Order: sequence, then C-alpha cells, then structure tokens
Amino acid sequence: MKITALKRQKKHLTLVCFEDGEILLDNDVCTDHSLKAGTDISKEKAEELLYESEYARAKSRALWYLDRADRTEKALYKKLVEAGFDKKASAAVIARFCEVGLIDDRRFAEGFAARCLESNVSARETVRKLIEKGVPADIAKEVVSESDTDEDAQIIAVIEKKYARKLETENGAQKVYAALIRKGFSFSAVKKALKKYSEELEYSEE
Repeated sequence: MKITALKRQKKHLTLVCFEDGEILLDNDVCTDHSLKAGTDISKEKAEELLYESEYARAKSRALWYLDRADRTEKALYKKLVEAGFDKKASAAVIARFCEVGLIDDRRFAEGFAARCLESNVSARETVRKLIEKGVPADIAKEVVSESDTDEDAQIIAVIEKKYARKLETENGAQKVYAALIRKGFSFSAVKKALKKYSEELEYSEE
C-alpha cells in the first residue's frame, strides 16, 4: 500500500490517503513513523498504526478527563468507550494508568468516603454511591468500614439540618424516620437518635 497524500485534519489528526483507500491517524503517529507521500506500508502495518493512533488519542482524552475529576477504572473506561474510542485501546490505557498510579480505586474510595463522612452521609449510602461510581464492592465496603463513623452523631446532625421543623408537624416523626432509613441509616440507630433528639428538645424547652 503506497501513501499518495497526507492531509492535516482538525483535532490533531491526519488523513493518510492510499490509491485504494484512506485511514485517519494521530499527527504524532505520522511524525514518529516518518509517514509521507510515496511511503509503502503493508496492510498489517496500517492496522498497527491505527491501533497506536487510537491508543494515543484515548490516552490524551483520558488525561483530559482526569484533569477535571478523579475517576475509577470502570468510570474512566466507560467514558472513553462512550466517546467512541476502541475498547481494546481504552482498556490498555486504563491498565497503564493503573500501573503508574494515575488511577487508584482505593484512593478514590478513601477520598470520596471522607467527603461523605463530612456531609453526614450514612455508611450504607456511601458504599452504594461508591459502587455506583465504579469502585469494586469489596473495596467500597472495606474503605467505609475503616472510617471513624459515629452513626448516632451523623443522624442527629442530619435531623438538625434538614428535619427539625418536620418533626414538629403531624406524623412528622414517622416521616423523618422513613426519610432517615432511606438515607441508609440503621433502624436501631434512627430510633435511638430520634428519641435522644426529642428528649433533648423537651429538656431545652423546660
């Protein structure tokens, strides 16, 4: 296959033209392999160049994504595939990023769990959110279990911030109880916290 022309395109790409077709390659790949009009390459070589180009472009896009937000292996791979990159090249980029530490699901989980703890998100809900973001279930559960969580204090904080007024309404206690359970707090902890909050409120009003 003889190259008849190279035409620069947008987005750092070059259209490599042959007598019987054309392929789109990353500019750097063309430069690295000294491609020019008149160069002969085999079909196998063209396929290798296509993969190398796809890998380079997927890597560049992955770095762009990570520059904006930390992500899990699963989430970043999904972003690349959804953006139209080849699955094999995307998987190779993810594997390399994990190898050099650019992606670390445990590190992501620890940071996310810490933020959830600061916001009084329940341990159960934190695990659910981590798994939803692509953290393996075993890592999510392990990281959250290592957190210094005071569930009773969390529930009281949530009540004071969001549900204090609702407790004063008719059937308010039942509604708040249900809302806290939906947030992932345990039945016993919610019951205990509501009782404690009510007792403290009554004491302060005396």
